[in-house]
Amino acid sequence: MEFRGFFRRMTALAMAVLLVFSTVYAQEKNVGETKPEKAKYVFLFIGDGMGLAHVFLTEAYLAQKDGKISNTPLGFAKFPVMGVATTYSASNIITCSSAAATALASGYKANNGTVGIYPADSIPLTQISYKLKELGYKIGIMTSVTIDHATPAGFYAHSKKRGNYFEIAMQLPESGFDFFGGGGFQGTRDKERKDAAEQIYNKVSEYGYTVALGVDEYKAKKSGAGKIILLQDGKKRRDSSLRPVIGRKDGELTLAQVVGSAIDFLYEPDGKGFFIMCEGGQIDWEAHSNNAPGVITETIDFDKAISVAYEFYKQHPEETLIVVTADHETGGLALGREKGYTFDLTVFNDAINGTATEEKNAQNYLTKEVIDTLNKKARIGWSTKSHTGIPVPVFAIGAGSRMFAGQIDNTDIPKNIMKAMDATPLYTDHYYKRKAVFDMDSPITENDIVFLGNSLTEGGKWETYFPDVQKALQKKGGAIRNRGIVGDTFGGIDARLDQILPGHPKKIFFLTGANDVSHNLTADSIANGIINVVRRIKKESPNTKIYLQSLLPINESFKRYRLLTGKTAMFSEINAKLEKMAKEEKVTFINLYPLMLTNGPADLALPASEQVLRPEITRDGLHITQEGYKIWADAIRKYVK
Repeated sequence: MEFRGFFRRMTALAMAVLLVFSTVYAQEKNVGETKPEKAKYVFLFIGDGMGLAHVFLTEAYLAQKDGKISNTPLGFAKFPVMGVATTYSASNIITCSSAAATALASGYKANNGTVGIYPADSIPLTQISYKLKELGYKIGIMTSVTIDHATPAGFYAHSKKRGNYFEIAMQLPESGFDFFGGGGFQGTRDKERKDAAEQIYNKVSEYGYTVALGVDEYKAKKSGAGKIILLQDGKKRRDSSLRPVIGRKDGELTLAQVVGSAIDFLYEPDGKGFFIMCEGGQIDWEAHSNNAPGVITETIDFDKAISVAYEFYKQHPEETLIVVTADHETGGLALGREKGYTFDLTVFNDAINGTATEEKNAQNYLTKEVIDTLNKKARIGWSTKSHTGIPVPVFAIGAGSRMFAGQIDNTDIPKNIMKAMDATPLYTDHYYKRKAVFDMDSPITENDIVFLGNSLTEGGKWETYFPDVQKALQKKGGAIRNRGIVGDTFGGIDARLDQILPGHPKKIFFLTGANDVSHNLTADSIANGIINVVRRIKKESPNTKIYLQSLLPINESFKRYRLLTGKTAMFSEINAKLEKMAKEEKVTFINLYPLMLTNGPADLALPASEQVLRPEITRDGLHITQEGYKIWADAIRKYVK
């Protein structure tokens, strides 16, 4: 049959891309003129191995089944924004699933075979899911395959080998994410550990997770669960992937049910919001086998899961963003084979409907030989049983969806999600490179003094401010060590204390908080987060003298940091809380704040909203010049000595 609908869709896609490119460009030139949409509820759907051809194959089948020379669009294919994303990894032009998942989760390319690892220095990357959890959002991760497989693992795990399923499974509960669902743990079948399943589920329990086997058990347990993992009913299938559509029995868990349960568990009318990643993992498996009927049924099943999110979107259209994409294309699928202008997908009916023969069920019917014969009869072509390097489709609807139009890279997807949520961007190359430098540097020792914090700390030349102290420390094999990183937060600092605390440094001067304020956290949550870092230092390095330094004031008149607009007063509020908590923890609190005000401590008599950073010691209203560092150094000199 002639497939006019396919060409119409391709032409429409090209026109849409050109139109939205011009629209986005025009919007970028008028930044700040209108308030951008803000997504509170975000769904990222990843069809593993799902290329444009897989989508159109499914749509063509649905149309031809009804005797039409056309296409019957899937629900997500009707979303108003369309684009394409390149998928190459850091090591290969053709990506694997784990490297692609890392890119989609962190905004960074990774080497094939690795999960959540920065390629240059093997440093763990910070995924979007962790950043959003730190900001107070609920997090849900789900898939139709096992939950420790490459794509879901990319959103919570860090491993140099994607096949280390046990290691990855043991990291899942450590994430603290609120909801996991789908297939169980591949890691329970670890050949080197007879008690692998026991270890994994003991850790799941230890970290406060409730395990629900099936939707009925989920409904019974959800009210008493703080965090939950929804798996299949029955221990025999608990740690298997969800049953493929072809061969699925009535009552067995579906991906759509998992998504519905996740929304039910994560949604709070007055809450911060949520982020859900859902993978349709078995599209890829069917494409690896060049199994067109399997691709069709799994893509339809994936669409059903997305439709659940779409129903939620219709209730919250101004606050919801749905993005649908793929990690890569699998199979090199072509709609057409050899010569001619026809293909006939109705030859797949028996396999899809489970009516192949009386003596063979549909799953057994799809042996390699029969699949090849069916593909030839249907005139469907495949170029490989592996992945290809062709860009993958992106479909989007809702708040911030326009950012996903046109040609983008897969690393742009998590970055654009963060923009849509009006959240602080993901960490930069500088962050990971500096963290790598710390790893390569000589270990921290008990003769070191550490300055720990964000860009304000990194900008200080601490060893030059205290040359006598530096010389004295060096005689004992120590030094003043700068451990500040631009953009860091109390959560990020806590995550890298392992680089510092094993050495039990002599003193730590700790300052952070400005980036946390830009994340829209409350003063209480920021103060508590900072004090929790202090408590960890006390616990793991009890002989280290801790100096908790106040946040510095800001000056909004420079208009450089949109996410800090209207938050001047918060800095004073946080400092008051920190000073009180430091006293309770018996930690020295150094109040730098009044020293940096326009008129010094005298400005404390002003309303907190009018207490601003001296304009002569800053160039952007947040960071300070060397004159500002001189004030800082003089204030702490007696403590450094």
